Amino acid sequence: MPSSKLQRITSQLQNKDIVEALSQLPGADFNTLMLEVYNRRASAITPVQLLQQYNLNRFVKPASVDSIAFMEAELAALKIFRKKLFEPILLSPLAPFGACSVPGTVNQDKVISAARSTEVMADATNAIALHIAAERQAGKITGLTSTHYSTIQRHVRSQPLPSPKFTAHFTIGCLVSSALDSGNFSFESRSLVHHLETWQILLSEYFGINELSLRMIPRNGYPTPQVFISHLHQALNDQLQGIPIEVKENAESNNYYKGLQFKVVINVGGEDLEIADGGFVDWTQQLLGNKKERLLISGFGIELLYKLCRV
Repeated sequence: MPSSKLQRITSQLQNKDIVEALSQLPGADFNTLMLEVYNRRASAITPVQLLQQYNLNRFVKPASVDSIAFMEAELAALKIFRKKLFEPILLSPLAPFGACSVPGTVNQDKVISAARSTEVMADATNAIALHIAAERQAGKITGLTSTHYSTIQRHVRSQPLPSPKFTAHFTIGCLVSSALDSGNFSFESRSLVHHLETWQILLSEYFGINELSLRMIPRNGYPTPQVFISHLHQALNDQLQGIPIEVKENAESNNYYKGLQFKVVINVGGEDLEIADGGFVDWTQQLLGNKKERLLISGFGIELLYKLCRV
């Protein structure tokens, strides 16, 4: 028999648009209701049906890599990250519900939403941004101190796959740098060089790839975009000599990155591959309500490149 709490919740839904009513339920009531729904649905599944679901569900199959060898690749990457002063952090496989869609304007349909106000990890950089914001809010990060975190994280995303090379769950290496604005785009220049140096070392030392190029894509979000891009371009030329840089003007609109998006491009089997993607975002500004917050994120397709180069 339904509990009095459950009866109270369901009575609020009567004679209402069910989707609208559910979306307006308080979090605790929504969790109570959905947990009851999940329990009832699970109790109706037979073992035969469970196996059928396993065979049909693209989100639950194992990865097609040698697990020990790939863990060694992950460890090698984490050691490189720490050597470059990106502190490795071991994240939960879950993030707060809305971790991607709230600060980053990503459609929630691309994320596997879960119970208890959580979602399956779809982007570790969002989770690290939340961790940094919480640390600054708690006074563990103060002043102009720069913070650099890294992780190797398995992600799950639900959007259609653009190529057979991609899978519903995959591992990405992530770097996140944060600080307060100190003027003259100094954080932006330093952190961008820092990220690219780290990806360059990983490509060279582990994958034996010594040639790469960089695509800089201007984005809205800084008051003097041409000055901003010119400043970063000069910093990269000064400190990353020998890396070809293309500034890609008139790119399709993108509200995700602010000021700059960049892509690291390598050649694998005669084809150009965008193996790393990153840029500046305003997530910590939103989370902390402080326009002086600065955040640079980047992600590297370590599992994809491992499959192409090491297997």
